[in-house]
Amino acid sequence: MIPALRPALITTPRLVLEPLGVQHAAEMADVLAGTALYRYIGGAAPTAEELARRYAAQTVGGSPDRREIWLNWIIRDNGAACGFVQATVSQETDGPTSYVAWVVGEPFQGRGTATAAARAMLGWLRIHAPGPVAAFIHPENRASAAVARKLGLAASGLIDEDGEERWDDGAMRTH
Repeated sequence: MIPALRPALITTPRLVLEPLGVQHAAEMADVLAGTALYRYIGGAAPTAEELARRYAAQTVGGSPDRREIWLNWIIRDNGAACGFVQATVSQETDGPTSYVAWVVGEPFQGRGTATAAARAMLGWLRIHAPGPVAAFIHPENRASAAVARKLGLAASGLIDEDGEERWDDGAMRTH
Protein backbone atom coordinates (compact mmCIF):
# COMPACT_ATOMS: atom_id res chain seq x y z
CA MET A 1 0.00 0.00 0.00
CA ILE A 2 0.99 3.58 -0.57
CA PRO A 3 1.85 5.53 2.59
CA ALA A 4 -0.50 8.37 3.52
CA LEU A 5 0.37 11.54 1.65
CA ARG A 6 -1.31 14.95 1.60
CA PRO A 7 -0.58 17.87 -0.73
CA ALA A 8 1.46 20.66 0.82
CA LEU A 9 1.80 24.30 -0.16
CA ILE A 10 4.36 24.62 -2.97
CA THR A 11 5.87 27.99 -3.82
CA THR A 12 8.07 29.07 -6.70
CA PRO A 13 9.37 32.54 -7.52
CA ARG A 14 6.34 32.95 -9.81
CA LEU A 15 3.56 30.63 -8.64
CA VAL A 16 1.90 29.25 -5.54
CA LEU A 17 0.36 25.77 -5.64
CA GLU A 18 -2.26 25.75 -2.91
CA PRO A 19 -3.73 22.44 -1.71
CA LEU A 20 -7.26 22.09 -3.10
CA GLY A 21 -10.22 22.72 -0.81
CA VAL A 22 -13.98 22.96 -1.24
CA GLN A 23 -13.64 26.71 -0.59
CA HIS A 24 -11.98 27.05 -4.04
CA ALA A 25 -15.12 26.01 -5.95
CA ALA A 26 -16.65 29.44 -6.71
CA GLU A 27 -13.31 30.96 -7.71
CA MET A 28 -12.40 27.98 -9.90
CA ALA A 29 -15.80 27.94 -11.63
CA ASP A 30 -14.82 31.28 -13.17
CA VAL A 31 -11.33 30.01 -14.11
CA LEU A 32 -12.75 26.87 -15.75
CA ALA A 33 -15.63 28.63 -17.53
CA GLY A 34 -14.18 28.61 -21.07
CA THR A 35 -15.61 26.26 -23.66
CA ALA A 36 -12.41 25.65 -25.65
CA LEU A 37 -10.86 24.25 -22.48
CA TYR A 38 -12.91 21.05 -22.89
CA ARG A 39 -12.08 20.36 -26.52
CA TYR A 40 -9.57 17.63 -25.62
CA ILE A 41 -10.42 16.75 -22.04
CA GLY A 42 -14.16 16.35 -22.60
CA GLY A 43 -17.07 17.55 -20.54
CA ALA A 44 -18.28 21.08 -20.08
CA ALA A 45 -17.57 23.98 -17.77
CA PRO A 46 -18.65 22.99 -14.25
CA THR A 47 -20.79 25.13 -11.98
CA ALA A 48 -19.54 26.17 -8.56
CA GLU A 49 -21.92 23.62 -7.01
CA GLU A 50 -20.54 20.82 -9.22
CA LEU A 51 -16.98 21.81 -8.33
CA ALA A 52 -17.84 21.88 -4.61
CA ARG A 53 -19.08 18.27 -4.85
CA ARG A 54 -16.04 17.22 -6.93
CA TYR A 55 -13.61 18.94 -4.57
CA ALA A 56 -15.27 17.36 -1.51
CA ALA A 57 -14.66 13.93 -3.06
CA GLN A 58 -11.10 14.74 -4.16
CA THR A 59 -10.03 16.16 -0.80
CA VAL A 60 -10.79 12.81 0.87
CA GLY A 61 -7.27 12.09 -0.31
CA GLY A 62 -7.55 8.73 -2.01
CA SER A 63 -9.40 5.56 -2.77
CA PRO A 64 -10.93 3.55 0.09
CA ASP A 65 -8.55 0.64 -0.60
CA ARG A 66 -5.53 3.02 -0.37
CA ARG A 67 -4.27 1.90 -3.79
CA GLU A 68 -4.56 5.52 -5.00
CA ILE A 69 -3.61 8.80 -3.38
CA TRP A 70 -5.23 11.93 -4.85
CA LEU A 71 -3.16 15.11 -4.74
CA ASN A 72 -4.68 18.33 -6.07
CA TRP A 73 -3.46 21.92 -6.10
CA ILE A 74 -4.90 25.24 -7.27
CA ILE A 75 -2.39 27.28 -9.28
CA ARG A 76 -2.09 30.92 -8.21
CA ASP A 77 -0.22 33.53 -10.24
CA ASN A 78 0.10 36.89 -8.48
CA GLY A 79 -2.55 35.71 -6.03
CA ALA A 80 -5.18 34.90 -8.66
CA ALA A 81 -6.35 31.33 -9.27
CA CYS A 82 -5.58 30.39 -12.87
CA GLY A 83 -5.83 26.59 -13.02
CA PHE A 84 -4.93 23.37 -11.26
CA VAL A 85 -2.45 20.52 -11.25
CA GLN A 86 -3.08 17.07 -9.90
CA ALA A 87 -1.40 13.74 -9.35
CA THR A 88 -2.90 10.35 -8.72
CA VAL A 89 -0.28 8.17 -7.08
CA SER A 90 -1.32 4.63 -7.92
CA GLN A 91 0.01 1.40 -6.47
CA GLU A 92 1.25 -0.60 -9.46
CA THR A 93 2.86 -4.06 -9.53
CA ASP A 94 6.39 -2.58 -9.43
CA GLY A 95 5.57 0.18 -6.93
CA PRO A 96 3.85 3.57 -7.01
CA THR A 97 3.40 5.53 -10.24
CA SER A 98 2.30 9.18 -10.34
CA TYR A 99 -0.24 10.04 -13.04
CA VAL A 100 -0.18 13.80 -13.49
CA ALA A 101 -2.41 16.37 -15.19
CA TRP A 102 -2.65 20.14 -15.57
CA VAL A 103 -5.39 22.53 -16.64
CA VAL A 104 -4.98 26.28 -17.04
CA GLY A 105 -7.97 28.55 -17.68
CA GLU A 106 -8.24 30.06 -21.16
CA PRO A 107 -7.38 33.65 -20.14
CA PHE A 108 -4.13 32.41 -18.54
CA GLN A 109 -2.88 30.12 -21.31
CA GLY A 110 0.22 30.74 -23.41
CA ARG A 111 2.30 32.13 -20.53
CA GLY A 112 4.14 28.99 -19.46
CA THR A 113 1.92 28.61 -16.40
CA ALA A 114 1.10 24.93 -16.97
CA THR A 115 4.76 24.04 -17.43
CA ALA A 116 5.90 26.01 -14.38
CA ALA A 117 3.15 24.59 -12.17
CA ALA A 118 3.59 21.00 -13.36
CA ARG A 119 7.37 21.28 -12.93
CA ALA A 120 6.88 22.48 -9.33
CA MET A 121 4.46 19.62 -8.64
CA LEU A 122 6.90 17.07 -10.13
CA GLY A 123 9.68 18.41 -7.93
CA TRP A 124 7.48 17.85 -4.89
CA LEU A 125 6.46 14.37 -6.12
CA ARG A 126 10.09 13.30 -6.64
CA ILE A 127 10.68 13.91 -2.93
CA HIS A 128 7.40 12.61 -1.50
CA ALA A 129 6.30 9.95 -4.01
CA PRO A 130 9.36 8.87 -5.98
CA GLY A 131 8.72 6.55 -8.89
CA PRO A 132 7.66 6.68 -12.52
CA VAL A 133 5.57 9.58 -13.81
CA ALA A 134 3.00 9.49 -16.61
CA ALA A 135 0.34 11.71 -18.16
CA PHE A 136 -2.50 10.93 -20.56
CA ILE A 137 -2.87 13.47 -23.37
CA HIS A 138 -5.25 13.65 -26.32
CA PRO A 139 -3.20 13.13 -29.51
CA GLU A 140 -4.35 16.49 -30.93
CA ASN A 141 -3.66 18.50 -27.77
CA ARG A 142 -0.41 20.10 -28.89
CA ALA A 143 -0.23 22.50 -25.95
CA SER A 144 -0.32 19.70 -23.36
CA ALA A 145 2.11 17.64 -25.43
CA ALA A 146 4.51 20.60 -25.37
CA VAL A 147 4.19 20.82 -21.58
CA ALA A 148 4.85 17.08 -21.27
CA ARG A 149 7.99 17.37 -23.43
CA LYS A 150 9.29 20.24 -21.28
CA LEU A 151 8.77 18.03 -18.22
CA GLY A 152 10.88 15.29 -19.77
CA LEU A 153 7.97 13.01 -20.67
CA ALA A 154 7.82 11.21 -24.02
CA ALA A 155 4.92 9.79 -26.02
CA SER A 156 4.74 6.03 -25.50
CA GLY A 157 2.49 5.16 -28.45
CA LEU A 158 0.03 3.50 -26.06
CA ILE A 159 -3.56 4.77 -26.32
CA ASP A 160 -6.02 4.29 -23.45
CA GLU A 161 -9.76 3.60 -23.65
CA ASP A 162 -10.48 7.35 -23.75
CA GLY A 163 -8.30 7.79 -26.85
CA GLU A 164 -5.52 9.53 -24.93
CA GLU A 165 -1.87 8.67 -25.37
CA ARG A 166 0.30 7.84 -22.38
CA TRP A 167 3.35 10.06 -22.01
CA ASP A 168 5.92 8.92 -19.47
CA ASP A 169 9.39 9.53 -18.14
CA GLY A 170 10.81 6.29 -19.55
CA ALA A 171 10.93 4.54 -16.18
CA MET A 172 7.66 2.76 -17.01
CA ARG A 173 9.13 1.25 -20.20
CA THR A 174 12.08 -0.32 -18.39
CA HIS A 175 9.95 -2.81 -16.44
